[in-house]
Amino acid sequence: MSTLGDKESIIFKEKSFGGEKWSLQNGSRYGNQAGALRSLKVGKFCKVNIWDKNGTMQTFLGGEYPDITDKLPNVDIVQAIDVQFKYSVDIRFKHNVQGRDPNDFKLTVIPYQLNGVEIVSGGDYSGVQIPELNPPDSEIVCQISIREIKWPGQVFANGSIYFKYTPSNNTVSYRKTEGWPTNCEIVQDDVSGFTITLKSI
Repeated sequence: MSTLGDKESIIFKEKSFGGEKWSLQNGSRYGNQAGALRSLKVGKFCKVNIWDKNGTMQTFLGGEYPDITDKLPNVDIVQAIDVQFKYSVDIRFKHNVQGRDPNDFKLTVIPYQLNGVEIVSGGDYSGVQIPELNPPDSEIVCQISIREIKWPGQVFANGSIYFKYTPSNNTVSYRKTEGWPTNCEIVQDDVSGFTITLKSI
């Protein structure tokens, strides 16, 4: 574990840490289309949630796991988070604004009483990490805002949305209210992943 960062996890294609490997920092995720992950190393301050294609979810704390195939034979999604959090809402952001580059805008998501996460349009998923709530299936409200990255940094959307973790099936869902900005849409991609799109400015 000496070469593994405290906030880093490494997933491997073969058992006993062999074959191709991928490094994950806390707040990131890996979507494995082939289902071919067989072992992993988890940093001291990390927690890794892994879903199998059959819906099974397993959490791994800091340590080495040379063979995960008995519990997760066909890995689907790998989510790396800080150890003090329970789950992550994985969000990617894009836009449909004509004449603008894919990465012209920035989405900020701020969960209630937590630090915000900034997500540039056109990129991969970023994790909005959520602690365990009481009760565990409580909703948490998140403030969202979208602005252009270039000067003058004009704001084009402001609003809020609710997310909820369901322990019985280890999935994250969302609920829109009147606070959701009308020029945006959100689509649920999988058990923890969502795409937010800025439709117009």
